[in-house]
Amino acid sequence: MSKRLPCQAGAQMRCSASAAAALLLLVLAGSAAALRPLLGLEESVLAVAAASSADAAPPGKEEDLNLRPLIGIVSQLGAPAPKGHSYIASSYVKLVESAGAQAVPILCDMSKEEVERRFKAVNGILIPGGAQNLRPGEPFFDVVSQLYDLATEANDKGEYFPVYGICLGFETLSIIASANHSILSDFDSENLPSPLFLTDAAEKSRFFGALPPQVVEHLRTKPYAMENHAHGLAWTAVQENPRVRELLDVLSLSVDRGGQVYVSTFEAKGYPIYGTQWHPEKNAFEWTPDKDIPHHPDAIEITQEVANFFVSEARRNFHAPASQEEEEDLLIYNYAPSYTGRHKYKGEEVDFVESYFFPAAKQAEAQAQLWRQQRAQDQQAQPEPQQQAEAVQ
Repeated sequence: MSKRLPCQAGAQMRCSASAAAALLLLVLAGSAAALRPLLGLEESVLAVAAASSADAAPPGKEEDLNLRPLIGIVSQLGAPAPKGHSYIASSYVKLVESAGAQAVPILCDMSKEEVERRFKAVNGILIPGGAQNLRPGEPFFDVVSQLYDLATEANDKGEYFPVYGICLGFETLSIIASANHSILSDFDSENLPSPLFLTDAAEKSRFFGALPPQVVEHLRTKPYAMENHAHGLAWTAVQENPRVRELLDVLSLSVDRGGQVYVSTFEAKGYPIYGTQWHPEKNAFEWTPDKDIPHHPDAIEITQEVANFFVSEARRNFHAPASQEEEEDLLIYNYAPSYTGRHKYKGEEVDFVESYFFPAAKQAEAQAQLWRQQRAQDQQAQPEPQQQAEAVQ
């Protein structure tokens, strides 16, 4: 929500008059010659209007941007999901929706073939926070590893494909980038909203460079970065790992309750891959009273601007589903969110206000197959256009 200066009244009137004149010329092109002396327009004005019309972007495309971005969000096992299900907290879905994208769930137990199919249909990957075992052979870690490889390969081929990891996602990307499954350390940073200590690399970074100056200032001076983690990437671990230094730019550091310093924001060198140990989505979309989540208007602006940045990155990618029907089958709207923020007793720890639950991937695919069959039956039952016209007559 960056601030914009209002137009001066005189400028608005001049702009409106010019727009109206151009519109008249375009609509009444056949009478343009007669209108010239009446409106006092010069040939140059007509040329500008014609050029503007010729250069207009086609519907659905503007400045080579994808105006229907889809963000794949990885699900995970465990609470609050029922047994045999995985979940995505609704706050991550709302985060991408707030910036003009739609969400596609990528289930952590999907086959490699289905993960790749969904990757080719979406324009960015969001790896959410939570709690998972970050080892090879574990569903969540294996799917994120596959998506990381697909994303780096796509970027190497000249595509622009962004990945963003939050908290658990940050930690997973740190392990993958370092190729070291012991690189994380323990930190006392649960429920600890904090300021960020920006590094020299932050000033020239894509991530902080895209945020409005007042947002960067609030992150630097106010406890508006919601930290809520027990593990993290120590600053000393970065210094000791040449591979991490080669692949990642450390953009900010934070300090836990015991004074230990850890990395809180990074971006990859040469790739649109980003990580925040802190939770931008919680400021606006999580409301549990047992957490000190910052809800100040300036903290809400942080949520919005981080969402704007990531979705703007995704608009530079042009992956797409094969058809409208496939897009509709992929969207998270096929599932209803559940209210998971109700406390059974005072003081119970509840992390998410709402959550989406997904059955095992094989069951989810069987359900999708039923949707496709039903749609095919509906299409067969739909009368042909000629039959519809005869019925009207």
